[in-house]
Amino acid sequence: MRATSEGYVVSATDDHVRLIGRTYEQDGVTWLAQSGSAVEFEVTGTRVQVQILGDENVHNEEDLLPRFAVLIDGEVAVDDTLGEESRTVEVLRGDAPTTAVVTVMLLSESVRGAVGVGDITVDTNQAGPVRPTAAADLSIEFIGDSITCGYAVETLSVSDPFTTTTENFMKTYAYLAAQELGADYSVVGYSGHGIVSGWTGDGTRNDGMLLPPLYELVSRDSNRPWDFGAHDYDVVVVNLGTNDLTYAGEDEGRLQEFSRAYADFLSQVRACNPDSYIICTLGTMDTQELYPWLEQAVESYQASSGDTRITCYLSEPIDVEHDGVGTNGHPNATSQQKAADALVDVIRQLQAEGAIVSGS
Repeated sequence: MRATSEGYVVSATDDHVRLIGRTYEQDGVTWLAQSGSAVEFEVTGTRVQVQILGDENVHNEEDLLPRFAVLIDGEVAVDDTLGEESRTVEVLRGDAPTTAVVTVMLLSESVRGAVGVGDITVDTNQAGPVRPTAAADLSIEFIGDSITCGYAVETLSVSDPFTTTTENFMKTYAYLAAQELGADYSVVGYSGHGIVSGWTGDGTRNDGMLLPPLYELVSRDSNRPWDFGAHDYDVVVVNLGTNDLTYAGEDEGRLQEFSRAYADFLSQVRACNPDSYIICTLGTMDTQELYPWLEQAVESYQASSGDTRITCYLSEPIDVEHDGVGTNGHPNATSQQKAADALVDVIRQLQAEGAIVSGS
C-alpha cells in the first residue's frame, strides 16, 4: 500500500482482497484464470478505481474478447469485454465516504483469456481502506466442460454463433448453486474437454482436449501448479462425459475405456482433495446413455479404494420444447437454473445425512 495526496493505492493481492477460484499473482497483479475466478474486497472511500489488465487475448476478434464483471454489494455495475491491455474502472464515487463490497469476476472461460486486477485506488483519509471479505463456511470445487463454463448460456437458438458476450458464468448451475447454498466456489472448466476424449465430429479420439492433465494447473495457459494444500473444498462436483460420448458412441470397448479413465480420474481428484465429498453427474445435454458407465466407474473406484465419500446422480436433460436451447444444443439460463436446483437438493440431502459438514 502506498499513500497518495488523496488516499491510498493498494495491489489486489491476498493481503488486501479475498481470492475466489483459481487465480495467480504476477508482479503485483492478480490474474483471474478460470470461469468465475474473482477478487473481492470491502472498501471505504469517496472514490474507488480498479485497474483491469488483459493478456494477449485482448487482440482477439471483437466477439471473442475476455468478458468480466464488476459487482458492487452483489449487484452488477459493469459487464463488459476487454479489448485493451489496461483499463481503469471507476466503481464508486460520492461526496461522502461510502463502504461497499466490490467483486471483480471473469465471466468467460479460461481459454478465451485471463483478466488481471491491478491497483485499487481509494480516495479516503481512512487508513487500511481495502479489506478482504470473509470466506463462506461451505466451499465447492466444480470440474467441468462447456456446461460449467456457461457456454452460450445467453443464446436463444442452436444456430446462434458462439461468442464470449453470450458466455456468462454467473448464469451457470455452478454459480447459482453456490449462491443458493451460501458457498464459496472454484472452477476448473474447459469447453470441449473430456476424460478420455474431447469433442470430436467424426468419432476419432481427440486426445488434445483432455481435462485430467490440466486439473492440477491453475489454467492451461498459465501452466502453473495449483496449490491444493492451501485450498480445502468441502465438496468437489465432477460434471464431465458429454464430450467423451462423441467419441465413445455405442462402442462398448470405447465405453469401457471411458469408464476406466473416469475411475482413474477419481483417484486423481481424491489424491488432490483428501477430505472432500465427491459428487459426479452428467446428462444435461442428452447424454443419459453414458450414465451407467459413469456409475460403473464410481463403483469400480469405490471397490478399489474403499472410498465411501462419493456419490453420483443423473442430471435431467434439457427440456427443449418448454425451455428452449442455446448454441450447439447447450443449456440456456432456464436449464442452468434447473440443474442448479437439482444439485442444491443433492448437497442439502447429504448435509442432512451428515455426509457433508461445512469446513470439514
